Amino acid sequence: MKANIGMMYPVFAPISAYTPGSAITYGDGAVIQEAVSANISWERSDNHFYGDDVELDNDNGILGYTITFEPSGLSDAARALLLGEVTDSSSGVYEITGDAAPEGGFGYIRVMRAENQQGRVINTYDAWWFHKVRCGISAEETRTKERQIDWRVPTIEAVGSGVIVDESEKLKFAKHKNFATAALAKAWLNGLANIT
Repeated sequence: MKANIGMMYPVFAPISAYTPGSAITYGDGAVIQEAVSANISWERSDNHFYGDDVELDNDNGILGYTITFEPSGLSDAARALLLGEVTDSSSGVYEITGDAAPEGGFGYIRVMRAENQQGRVINTYDAWWFHKVRCGISAEETRTKERQIDWRVPTIEAVGSGVIVDESEKLKFAKHKNFATAALAKAWLNGLANIT
């Protein structure tokens, strides 16, 4: 058994340098906010090859992906980091401009239930890192408070692309690693996202 039962610790770090064939250099990253949910939609090629009236092959490789991510909210600093909003430190005003959001690495931890070698069910912590995404918010809704509170959180769409980060010349999109504790998973993501 290996079922997902939770999510935590979403992080983002802007890309400061990238040359295909070498590792990406990230700027100072940050924990975005508490995590609510994340859904990954993988975009795959669908190229069937037929011969003698049967399918002989199908190239179904990954072309890209979109992560629909809901944090518990967004601070002004987190919006600026993810979306590229510009701030004037003297006035505290944040400007939304027509510039594209910065590219960066994005990660989070999936809390999993699994059986260990003794057959006991335990929690494990599956840390995920997406090498290169660009985030955006397409719509935001604000409403009055009514009798029943309808909790509203922003929905961020992170569109990801592949990168060549080593001599293998393979296009890579993400990596993940399982840990026995949340602290170890957080430490791994902190190293990737340049969080001190």
